[in-house]
Amino acid sequence: MECLQLKTCLSRKVHFLIVEAGRSRKKMEEGVSSCLTSEGFIHWEQARCYLSEMTITDGYDYFLSCVESLSPVFFEVEEHLLSKQQKEIWMKHKIYLEWIPEPHLSAVEDSLNFLNSPNPSHHILALQLMSSILERTLGDVFENESSSQCPSLLKDILNSGEINKVFGKHVVQILRALMGPPTSLNLRNVVWHGFPNIGEIPRRYGCFLYLTLPSLGKILDEKRKGIQTHRQLMKLSLNVENTCDIPGKHDLIPQIPLVKELIEVTQPFHSRQALLQCSLELMAERRYSYAVALLLPQLEHILRLMFVSVNNCSERVLTAESDTLYTTLDEIFEKYLPNGDVNKISEALGESLMDLLFDLMIYPEGPRVRDKVSHGEANLQDIPESLALAVLVAVVMVMWKCSKFTTSNENELIKDLAIFESQYCSAFHPMSIIKQKIVQILDIVAKLPDAMQYDETLSLKVLSPTFELCKEDREMFEEIQSVTEDLVLFICQDWDIQLTPKEINKCLFQVFSDGKAMIKLCLKEKLSTLYRFSANQQISQASNSHISGQTGACLAEIAGLLTRVLTELESMIVQVLSALRSRQEQLEKRLLRSRQRDNLMRLIRGCPFFHHCVHFVLLVCCWKLLTLNKQTGPKLLR
Repeated sequence: MECLQLKTCLSRKVHFLIVEAGRSRKKMEEGVSSCLTSEGFIHWEQARCYLSEMTITDGYDYFLSCVESLSPVFFEVEEHLLSKQQKEIWMKHKIYLEWIPEPHLSAVEDSLNFLNSPNPSHHILALQLMSSILERTLGDVFENESSSQCPSLLKDILNSGEINKVFGKHVVQILRALMGPPTSLNLRNVVWHGFPNIGEIPRRYGCFLYLTLPSLGKILDEKRKGIQTHRQLMKLSLNVENTCDIPGKHDLIPQIPLVKELIEVTQPFHSRQALLQCSLELMAERRYSYAVALLLPQLEHILRLMFVSVNNCSERVLTAESDTLYTTLDEIFEKYLPNGDVNKISEALGESLMDLLFDLMIYPEGPRVRDKVSHGEANLQDIPESLALAVLVAVVMVMWKCSKFTTSNENELIKDLAIFESQYCSAFHPMSIIKQKIVQILDIVAKLPDAMQYDETLSLKVLSPTFELCKEDREMFEEIQSVTEDLVLFICQDWDIQLTPKEINKCLFQVFSDGKAMIKLCLKEKLSTLYRFSANQQISQASNSHISGQTGACLAEIAGLLTRVLTELESMIVQVLSALRSRQEQLEKRLLRSRQRDNLMRLIRGCPFFHHCVHFVLLVCCWKLLTLNKQTGPKLLR
């Protein structure tokens, strides 16, 4: 992988605004009072005096003037926070932080500690945490003041009338300089998208954002706004049963020295060794939320470097100016470049690694960890080890692709990663969800025979390996079997399956036959999910004629229909089991009337037929799912 050897990933204007602007204006002007109150909170009116009288705009020159004018305020806040005892400061601030979601309070306290740390990696982490918590909390204030849904962009929240009404235009003017549009310092986007190198963003900005939280809380307290109602924070999770055998899943700590070795080898490419090492230290301390927060921007940074390297567009590695867009994960993961060329990132990373990255960050049914953590939507106290480890594995695998390591190297982790990559398949793509749902329904319907405690005469069922149908029911069941055999023959003619129709009928369509093993054998085939069902999916001319006109949206619609069918089917099975359980309990207690007893008899007699139909619906869903898997011909990576 080509090394870009960049000293900074901040474009010229952004670098000057963040790093250079106002650096020399450390001292207050003579005759100007402190911008901190006697209690140590931001004196907003006094800070406003430093702003120029320029007309408020979204232009770069306006925000450059704001940053230069406010620099003495930023320096004063930094000096104040770093010169006091942290415990003393925290006790003063805590009483004005009730407007913040309770699970985020520990992150605010830890951010104060991070800002006082000599480790510059901690300063970036504190800035990340403060910006995401502030975004989330301002959104809560908006929703408390408005009947409208909170805007999705922080700059739109700050521009809203509701926030201006609560905090005042002078406060908002200062906040916009810090986290407004791309022409501002735009600290939230810059740090969360992984652009700054270590030590590149001055600590004073993190200090000011930290002090902003209790200072805004004091405004709410003075206006008697009381405790705000908060939107529910999301508990992120990752079902390890659906994510293959992640290397190190059973014991993380012994793997960390091997990861450090890989970081050192790839350092010339990504230049983020200190930040990555810090995230590993946090992981070793089992502070998973902070490790994930620090890892995610570095993952995006390394992916961006790979993206510009393989697609030969080195200019896209920098932060954007106001007239262009950032190169973020959305574009990095697109199948096609803006000019219509195929994006080569998937070829460089491989389909399995792309599946893992999409599972973690893109698919709606997945944890979407980057979005949830960076926007303050996740409960930082509940990020599980499994999810943190999956993010770490994704980072390590991407670095592995950048390195010259091969499976012949002595590093055992690389060998584990190679095995993991060969086995991994998506867990959260719609097709994968369908596959999991089929298995789940199989397990539920398998409970039906045991749930029947009585036979069709309402006598206690005799323990037997087989279920005997009455003559009338047996004749009807044989007729249904005959129809099913014809349908199975038709399905097998269209489905490249290793089993014969006779084997399928024997395994699935006998009275209360256990079809789990056979269906799971059919589903053992690995699904190819990458870029499946995307709106701009192109169909190869070599594809079969009956699907050549289908678009990705049409295939997605079929997957959606299968999902709906399975959801309804699961609901029916649960209802049947519930009805059986409750009616049989009533029968045992002699609480059923005559008509209810007749209905229970009919329900018990119908169960073998219902079981048969469920197996057939599941077989059809398997058939459609696995034929969908092959309908696009060659893998879309090519």
